[in-house]
Amino acid sequence: MPPTKTIACPVDTQGDFGVYANAFRVMQDGSDAVLDFCLYSEQDNAAKTVSRVRVPPSFLGVILLRLQATVEVSDPEGVGKLYVMPDVRGLN
Repeated sequence: MPPTKTIACPVDTQGDFGVYANAFRVMQDGSDAVLDFCLYSEQDNAAKTVSRVRVPPSFLGVILLRLQATVEVSDPEGVGKLYVMPDVRGLN
């Protein structure tokens, strides 16, 4: 994993963001890793991408470590279903 540098700076939180997602996928597209967060409908058996983030593959390990350190994974009652889609080669 490449070296990381912790930074402290203002983050602009104004604007249109914070769309709900209940599904995700991780893809490789050329030299990038692509993270898609989607809204999946069981009724339609279809998903809509609500956010796509491109990162260098080396960044995935940093993301994983930060998630593991920050989030306690549990399965509380009433949260609803989460869907994981298989990766695809290239974008669709």
